[in-house]
Amino acid sequence: MKKYLYLLIALCTLGACSDFLDETPKGTLIPKTVDDFALMMEDNDDYGGYNNTNAGPTIVTMLDDDIKITDSPVKLSRYSQAALRAFRWENNFYTRSENDDNYNELYHCIYNCNYILENVETAQEGGAFTRDYVRGAACFHRAFAYFCLVNMYAPHWDEATADEDLGVPLALQANIYDVLDRSTVAEVYEQIFKDLAVADTCLNETEPYTNRPTIAAVQALYARIYLYQGKYEECWKAARKAREITGEPDDFNQYELYDILGGYEDANPDNGIDGLAWDQYDLPDIIIFKGGGREPNTSQDYNLSDELVALFNKDTDLRWYLFVTDYDYDSWSIPHTDDWRITSLQYPNNPGPNVGEVWITEAEALCREGDIDGALNALNTLARKRHREGTYVDVTERDPDKLLQLILNERRRELMFKSMRWFDLKRLNKEPRFAKTITHVLQGVTYTLEPNSPHYAIPFPLKAINANPSIEQNPYPEPES
Repeated sequence: MKKYLYLLIALCTLGACSDFLDETPKGTLIPKTVDDFALMMEDNDDYGGYNNTNAGPTIVTMLDDDIKITDSPVKLSRYSQAALRAFRWENNFYTRSENDDNYNELYHCIYNCNYILENVETAQEGGAFTRDYVRGAACFHRAFAYFCLVNMYAPHWDEATADEDLGVPLALQANIYDVLDRSTVAEVYEQIFKDLAVADTCLNETEPYTNRPTIAAVQALYARIYLYQGKYEECWKAARKAREITGEPDDFNQYELYDILGGYEDANPDNGIDGLAWDQYDLPDIIIFKGGGREPNTSQDYNLSDELVALFNKDTDLRWYLFVTDYDYDSWSIPHTDDWRITSLQYPNNPGPNVGEVWITEAEALCREGDIDGALNALNTLARKRHREGTYVDVTERDPDKLLQLILNERRRELMFKSMRWFDLKRLNKEPRFAKTITHVLQGVTYTLEPNSPHYAIPFPLKAINANPSIEQNPYPEPES
């Protein structure tokens, strides 16, 4: 039953209007109570039905070294042209008439949060939510959105150049007519930390639903940010605070596949996983659910690259057993296509902070700080929950460099297709020992991305630049003739 009156919030093209988005929210939500403002941030059909606070950076899945695209015409047809341009690291992913859903939805989230923060202090008291919670939730969602945007559209954080590197437009008012230049990377991160500081004082340790931010979510996002900034002491401390609230990672040994055809080797995860929730909100290890944007819309064809496949122990790793299949998406009864893909149903691909992430983040930060025992404990605690019971042998490597590589491999397995690998490549390229050249092959043509390429800052959508020429496009080399 609809209890509150909402007017339509929609995205509309403003054409000649000089705002910083190509499409922005138009219309007005009329909330009166604190509860109304809280429900603006909920994906709930009873309260408006449309929100963007769970937006995430899904397009970056097409850019990294975990994915490949097969040449099957049927499979190619499932990808949008924008997704294929991203896969080729082109200078523009979207034409002048196409929407960049990730960009739009993240800024729509920011607009909503700005509106809430400007008005919640004078709202009538509610019954289900506190004013503090609403304030903290809006600050958290805005911080997460800006973290995604600055890592997508700007150079990676560099202490020496962050005050000069161009970041993203920093909108802090619910005014769709603001004309905003790109703020610096340092300014964007400064705002992120301001928002997280507010959220940390306003939120609760736990909430009944995973789309509601908590103190654990704040600390997990702190840990993620500090890792990318290379502030490893702050990182492991934040990660530990988060996992002390959330506990150990989910034990995947409690799950089994439905309809195992011909035994373990022929099991098909597309038939379902016994004991695992079907709703993405309820999948294991979620600290805060972020559903992502709509691009690309082809989760059934997230094929694992050969390099990623080689990182798995296929006999013991339950992430492989439960979530990876070689059955073709259109022919579930026909196994062995020689292309491994993520299952289309219950794979937990949440790009928001997860329990497994904070454990492996703590392991990396401790290893880099020289705490080998602490790093081994965090690494092995996670890995035991991800392998068949009785098959995992604890890592005992004490050489910091060798252990760090083992941790990074585990991180890659744990976070595959959670929109994190692209950001990891950006930060690791800053270290010569981890700098990596990536190749993508599409229809017989090989495309190459060098370490620290300008293309690691993805292009702003042309539609946004047309609406606001103040946005300076990222510089790219001219295509070879």
